[in-house]
Amino acid sequence: MSAGELTEVVYANSVLAFDGRVLELFGHSAAPIGNRIHVAQITEIKEEADKVVIWVRGMIEYSIVLRGESEGVRAEVASLIAAVRQAAPNI
Repeated sequence: MSAGELTEVVYANSVLAFDGRVLELFGHSAAPIGNRIHVAQITEIKEEADKVVIWVRGMIEYSIVLRGESEGVRAEVASLIAAVRQAAPNI
């Protein structure tokens, strides 16, 4: 994925969007209006059975909950997270 190319995953009450530089989380419980995370801030991404946890500088974490989601949604999220991993210089 090159910067500027937008990928979105829409599921349940959430939307994930990634343009190659900025990951946006909408419907995220910590901030209902959304969160924006630049890949340069990401220090770790952990994929667990029912969620993906993204850590950024300052030890702040963002969880993408996948409990009850279909395999199709999980595959879309995994693909988006793979693109984030590839673009993030600090992990």
